[in-house]
Amino acid sequence: MKKLIALLALCLFAVQLQAQDVNLLNSIRAANGKIKTFEADLSNKLVKPKKTTSQDGKLYFVAPYEFAAMFNTGKYMIVNEKKINMEIGLFSGTYRLREGGMMKSLSNIFLYGFQGKTQELADENGFSLTTKTEGGFHIVTGTIKKKKLIGIGYKQVVFKYHTDSLLLKEIVLFDYSGNMDTYTISNVKYDVAVDQSIFEVK
Repeated sequence: MKKLIALLALCLFAVQLQAQDVNLLNSIRAANGKIKTFEADLSNKLVKPKKTTSQDGKLYFVAPYEFAAMFNTGKYMIVNEKKINMEIGLFSGTYRLREGGMMKSLSNIFLYGFQGKTQELADENGFSLTTKTEGGFHIVTGTIKKKKLIGIGYKQVVFKYHTDSLLLKEIVLFDYSGNMDTYTISNVKYDVAVDQSIFEVK
């Protein structure tokens, strides 16, 4: 009987945690969903097994489909509703954003992160989500349920949102090669006028 009561208590506790997670994700989505535009300083640190590189730049976002990350190294990523133009790592060129495509999935990591749409991202990519609160941040982690056969893409995506404002601070990407790619935003100016020409992709 005691074992049964303990098991029931454990199940109820798990349900309660799940409900708390859902409430937190909904609150994050609501807070970030109010932001129509922002511009910010952006730092990127890429940690590979044998090498670490970093770069700084600017980030521009216009909800719901446009953002541009422009780095002082000459690297960049520009996304609008239909295309992505980038010069980062192995990716160089302009690509159409097709539903279910790799580039669409990549751009949505950032777009959904900016808008707090972590559950939608998980649903589209087959991620399992976990949350924890640590060091002044709500940390939402999406982990791929099945390893991709060719090992391309990200096996884990981590979003850090401030505990007070619930707004985004950082996105961390882990790929199948053991690389950790961190994007940190600071000095954010919300709901400012953003030059739309920044998002033009030829």
